[in-house]
Amino acid sequence: MYQFHFFICSKRCSHPLFIYCKFRIISSEINCFSGIVEAMTSKFLVVLKPEIVAHRVLTQVALSELRKNGIEIEEMRQMRIDGTLAKSLYKQHEGKFFYDRLVRHISSGDVIAMRVNGNARKCIGSSRLWPRMEPPVQPIRQKFALSDVRNVAHASDEDVAQNELELFRLL
Repeated sequence: MYQFHFFICSKRCSHPLFIYCKFRIISSEINCFSGIVEAMTSKFLVVLKPEIVAHRVLTQVALSELRKNGIEIEEMRQMRIDGTLAKSLYKQHEGKFFYDRLVRHISSGDVIAMRVNGNARKCIGSSRLWPRMEPPVQPIRQKFALSDVRNVAHASDEDVAQNELELFRLL
């Protein structure tokens, strides 16, 4: 019986997504190799909202920010979200005071839906825009958001990423 155990590599690797692998045969541990293998990262949904998609230059800046931060865009599609899909996307916010504004906003124009490899939430930033961060470390939302609802992008949480990718047929 073989079991694989993966550990984050403590050495400074040229790529941040490399991990160290240990190989275990029943109960005795044997280092099968001291090399590194590329980590399998999770897939997430990122949606660029209508206010940024309407401006081609800002869309390109947002996409380059994602890539610069190590987010690999696997599939990308420009589309229009209808009310039903918007309600399904934001069902965890149903009943909250901003729910109707979220649904109305994301269905107000074209969006770019993407399946990305890597968690883009850090690069996109919090939906809370205040207090503002200093310019060198500003995430995408801090740079371009117009309000808490018109906040440039949606990025899925780890626990709902699979369901959201299925909603957009990006699996």
